[in-house]
Amino acid sequence: MANYHPSDELLMQFSAGQMPNALGIMVACHLETCHHCNRRIKVYEQLGGEIMQDTAPVEVGSNVLSELLLKLDKPETEESSAQKPYASVDPRIPRPLSRFVPSYFDQLEWSGMSRSIKEFELPISDTQYSAKLYKISAGKELPVHTHKGNEFTLVMDGSFSDKAGDYHQGDFILADTQTVHQPKAADNADCICFAVLDAPLKMTGFFGRMLNPFLS
Repeated sequence: MANYHPSDELLMQFSAGQMPNALGIMVACHLETCHHCNRRIKVYEQLGGEIMQDTAPVEVGSNVLSELLLKLDKPETEESSAQKPYASVDPRIPRPLSRFVPSYFDQLEWSGMSRSIKEFELPISDTQYSAKLYKISAGKELPVHTHKGNEFTLVMDGSFSDKAGDYHQGDFILADTQTVHQPKAADNADCICFAVLDAPLKMTGFFGRMLNPFLS
């Protein structure tokens, strides 16, 4: 069971369908196993429904319904077909993300800063957010860093810790410009996280600062 959850503001945005793709997929992944947040989502959806019932109706064009039905009847394009879940999806990958990860974690083309810290770019980034997977080898840690903006992290496999706490599978963590930390993977297993960022990391340690030109 997750111990760290999205804020009420994020859950309200999600229930109203007002969340950008990458962040919305991350929240959906968390909801897949979090009964606590699912209960809150139902409350916000009910509240949204009551607000709509109290809202004065607005007249729309006579062709709106027919255009909507026409769109629903359109055959799938190659692009939409390509977003179907991969056949050999890793069972550790939540279903909302499975269509964007082509193989098991161990078979992905990881790249990154060192042999112990890797990343995999996800094809759901947009103009506001970049999305990627991070893999930290067992017992290894990232350089000390802060953030130029917000970084949302969902633990997908293994666990990691920093001075603020220990984070396990399903935990949803926000780090921002006030956060200075050095995440370290647990000694017994690699840690794989789904991260969504609206700005790059900013390394603060002596060796870390040399990496900053490669992170912007």
